[in-house]
Parts: sequence; structure tokens; C-alpha cells
Amino acid sequence: MKRFPYGHATHPDWRMAVSLVVAQIRGRMAQSGYARNPSLGVAYFSDAFASHAEALLEALQDEFPEVSDWSGAVGAGVMATRAEYLTEPALAVMLLDLPRHAYRVFSGIAPLRSEGGVPHGASAALFSTWQQALVHADANLHDLPDLLQELAARTGAGQLLGGLCSGSAPPLQLAWSKALEPRHSGVFHGGISGLAFGADAAALQSVTQGCQPIGGRMRITALQDNVLLSLDGRPALEVLEEIMLVRMDTHPELATRKMRNMQVALENIDHPQSVYEGQLPPQARVCSLLGVDTRRGGIVLPESALEQKYLRFCQRNWTAARADLLRMCAELRESLAPANGQPLLAGGSQLSVEAEGVPEAVQERAIAGAIYISCTGRGGGYFGAENGELELLHHVLGDIPLIGFFSQGEIAGQQLHRYSGALLVFTQEV
Repeated sequence: MKRFPYGHATHPDWRMAVSLVVAQIRGRMAQSGYARNPSLGVAYFSDAFASHAEALLEALQDEFPEVSDWSGAVGAGVMATRAEYLTEPALAVMLLDLPRHAYRVFSGIAPLRSEGGVPHGASAALFSTWQQALVHADANLHDLPDLLQELAARTGAGQLLGGLCSGSAPPLQLAWSKALEPRHSGVFHGGISGLAFGADAAALQSVTQGCQPIGGRMRITALQDNVLLSLDGRPALEVLEEIMLVRMDTHPELATRKMRNMQVALENIDHPQSVYEGQLPPQARVCSLLGVDTRRGGIVLPESALEQKYLRFCQRNWTAARADLLRMCAELRESLAPANGQPLLAGGSQLSVEAEGVPEAVQERAIAGAIYISCTGRGGGYFGAENGELELLHHVLGDIPLIGFFSQGEIAGQQLHRYSGALLVFTQEV
């Protein structure tokens, strides 16, 4: 197995940051355990470097001419291995050693399309070359949910993973390929861009919500716009007051304080509650409460829940976030060496095991590199210590090459999440 070379640095001058990162990457490429001829680069940089995005990308292209494709974005902060850069000008870069046919850069000028012929009346996703996608998106897109659904439909597994670019700087994205549009600068303002991956990329993805469910799942029985009116036939505000153990009309200040820590998880999938006992399913979308409508006995949500069938109240706290992060990493680690020797890809498909004469049970895989996208609200000391989230992640998964960024919203499955962490790992046979 060849690990993906990477580098990260903080410096007020973007040129020095690039130089430091390049030196680290070249140093790792000189080591026997790292890939020496990667063709794909991923770069994340903080707001301070946004105005230099084109020059930054050009510098990386000059330093690594063998890299034919680049993707990335500006973030509220960046991360690499065990280091978080939330308030500093910083850059993190990883070079991925993947077969060239196993990935594709897409953007507004080179959109992702289902490859190959599709029989009449059949689903394009069933015949798509691309199984999943890493997505960088503009937080200001009003039709983002529809765009995510459309993009997911062009992948075989229908699985997306990504995040929203920084909101304090122009939502810049990097998407450049020699094969697609080599004359374009590779820097995009807004829209959606990213990387699509085929089965040979051997990528796995997972999401951690970081919330503790309170009570059981309830059916949404009345809704008007973004005001939730009733749950299981009862006034929604009445249900919320029971969960918080305080009434709005008698103790408004206490109820308001408690409500600040309350969130709701929205679902539209029927499944036995026992399957996800004590935790949220990955399909759940968590959002905060904006307020209450005392006249109608309703709860005001930041968005409409029209397409959702169920709701669960939950609380966001570092204990729940820590437990769910450890769960996600442990399940991912276990999936690399299951009992039948065939690790699962996103969507339930299996990695093929074709080594002649080798029992399936010993076909273990390891992580060659990873990309992690976390909410800005999870950074800093939220996990109990500086760099705490990354320390926990590496504690379970080991010393893996990892870069990522802090986002304004996380994309997992086919929808947008909040206060979550989205992890994409690339595996290789040991």
C-alpha cells in the first residue's frame, strides 16, 4: 500500500505557505511508504488566501506538473492530520494516487453526466460509471437541495459527501483538469464542483451527527411552511414543552434557554426504530429551532420540512458528539476487515477480491488517505481540548494521511447537514 503524500502549513504570506506545503509533500514522496506519481491534487485554504486563489493554484501546478487534476475550496478553516487552523491563514494539500479512470473533476463548465448508454426506461444511476462524489458548494445557492438530488442521481450509489465553502469570503472553488478545460484558471466563484469517483477508487464515506436523541421518533401530522404544528396528532409546542420539562407561558426565560440547546432530526425514510436505537440514522437531517408560534402551538424551523415524515428531538453536546464520532470511526475500521473479507463501499456494493490462491478472510485493506469536512461549530475546543476532534479520529483510525476544511454546512448522502462531520477515506489492499 502507498499512502497519499500531503502537507499543511500556516503563514501570513500565501507564497510561504505553498513553499512549506510543497517541501512536506516532496519529503513524503521520497519515503518508501508514500506514492510517488499521484495524478490528483486536493487543496483547501482559509479565507485569508481567497484573493490569491488563482496564483495559489498556479503555483501548485508549477510545483507538481505531473498532477493533471485539481479540486478544492476555501473554508472557514482547514485541517490536516491532528492540526486545526480555524483562525489562521493556512493551506492543506493532498496528492491522491488513484487510477485516472477512477475519478473525474466536474464543475459548472464541465458538469457530471452519467457515462455510457442507458437502456430506454432504465435508471441512469444503475448504469453510471461514477459511484459517489466529493462536493464543494456555494452556501448561497437557493436551489442547493435540488442540485444535490440531481447530482446524486448521476452516481450509481447516489452518495455525496462534501461541504459548503466559507461564508466570510467569496465561496471560491478549485476545479481544474488538463483533459477537460486546461485553459480555464480552475477557480470558480459559487456553484457546485468536485470529484466523482468510480468503484476502482475504493472509497468509503461516513457521517457523524454529534447529537443525542431525546424521546422517540414522531410522525409530522401538520405543517405550514416552516412552522411545525403537530406531532402524532398533538400540538408540537406541547410536545416540546414535555421534552424540556418546562412551559413557555409560565417560565419563558428558562424555556428559551433550554430551547437554545434543542434541535430536531428530520427523516423521510421508514425503518424500525430499533435499528438506530439511541442514535440518529445517517439519513437524518439535523436543524436548530428558530422559535415558537404560541398562537398556533407550533415550532418554527429554519426551513420547510414538507418532504419529511418523521421528527426526533435531540440535544447537541460534546459528549454526544464524541460518542458518535468514535462510533463512526469504529464502524469504518471494522468495515476494512469484516468476517467475509469483503469491505463494503458506500451504497452497499462490495470491493472485489480477486487475488488468486489467497483466502478471502485475509484480504484486509487499509486507509491510504482521507478527507474530512467538519462544521465550524465543532472546531476549536468543542471536543474538550484543542484539536480534540482530530485526535479522537486518529485515535481510532490510526496515523492516517488526512486533510479537510471547516464548512458552513455538511453534505452527506443526498442532503445538507448541520453540526456534523463527513469523512471520505480511500482504501488499498495491505
